[in-house]
Amino acid sequence: MEATDDWTKIGVTVPSSNTSVEIDFRRAAVPGVSVHSARMWLTGSDADVLDRMNEDIETAARHLGSADVKLLVYACTGGSLLKGMGYDRALAREISEKAGGIPAITTSTAALEALEALGMKRLSLLTPYPATMTRMVKEFLEANGYEVLSVAGRGHGSNLEIGADPVEAIVEFALSNQAPEADGFFCSCTNWRSMAAAEAIERETGKPVVTSNLATIWNAYRALGLDAKVEGYGQLLRG
Repeated sequence: MEATDDWTKIGVTVPSSNTSVEIDFRRAAVPGVSVHSARMWLTGSDADVLDRMNEDIETAARHLGSADVKLLVYACTGGSLLKGMGYDRALAREISEKAGGIPAITTSTAALEALEALGMKRLSLLTPYPATMTRMVKEFLEANGYEVLSVAGRGHGSNLEIGADPVEAIVEFALSNQAPEADGFFCSCTNWRSMAAAEAIERETGKPVVTSNLATIWNAYRALGLDAKVEGYGQLLRG
């Protein structure tokens, strides 16, 4: 894709305390695409804070819609699977409607499509969450036809703790919590810096890694019809 002055604008809604989504979009930036964000209030890390966060969806969607973005991205895993199977797609429709018909995607849908694209059916699930949120992700994956062979959560109590988790610690956590029979890893949470850890995990294990932000960015580019290939973050973005 050649550089152009006619920018394709992506609007991203993120939890207010998220410090990773915009950075990861910048890491995987391609010429001619710009990213514009709006925030939804969230400071915790467990399921009990997600309903409150989603009260801000309409405002965030309308604000981004006013910027004439071409795609709306709801960049929160837990918030887009909060009510189980199918909620992710219903949420995308709601966001699109509130923004005047602009197409919308969610992280949870993106993750499912990325896992399918890489042929990953049996998973090692890794999260930075407490137990309740980790269990919800597992149940969502299983309801959508995936077999979760191992589950491990870091138990971080705040979203800032999640965002501060060192990349090296995430790599070590993955290596210590993998099921030998799994097809690969799913690393949940858009504030976890697992995208930066993906290449090292794949190199050490020989298995593909899908993270929330990898899937979200990959799916956003696909939704816009962009044949974007990005090196350094694993198989999914490398194409």
